Amino acid sequence: MASACVSFGRALLMVRGSNGVAAAVNFYQNGLGLAVVRHTDDWAELACPIGSSSGNKSIDSSHPSINFRLSVQAVHSEAQLGIGYSPFLSFDVDDMDSTVARCVQMGAHLDGPIQYPAHGKVAALRAPDGHMIGLYEPAL
Repeated sequence: MASACVSFGRALLMVRGSNGVAAAVNFYQNGLGLAVVRHTDDWAELACPIGSSSGNKSIDSSHPSINFRLSVQAVHSEAQLGIGYSPFLSFDVDDMDSTVARCVQMGAHLDGPIQYPAHGKVAALRAPDGHMIGLYEPAL
C-alpha cells in the first residue's frame, strides 16, 4: 500500500464580510504577532513560524514551507459561519501572561482560567471574530 504524500498547507477562518477580514488581520497580527503575507478586502493570509515557541525564530514569508499559513476569508452566508466550518487554532507562546493580556485588550475573552499542568501553561480564548484559540507555553 502506497503512502500519501501530503503536507499541511494552511488553516482557513471564515468571517463575515470585509470588516471581519480587517478586524481578524488586526487581531492576529497585533495580538499574536503573525506576519501579514497578503491582504485584500475579501482575503488575507498571515504567516507564523512552525515549531516550539522558544528559540530564535523569525517569520519568513518567502519560504512558505517553514511557516504555518492562516487564511482569512470573507463570507456572506450564515451557514458558512456555523459550527463545523471553523478550526480550533493552537499557538505556542513564549510568555502566556503578556500574550493573554494583549489579546484581551484587543477584544478576546478567556474561556476559563489559565491552567498550569506540569508540562507548562495552557489557555483557551475566543478571538473577537468568535474563533477559539489555544495558547501553550511549555515549561522550562
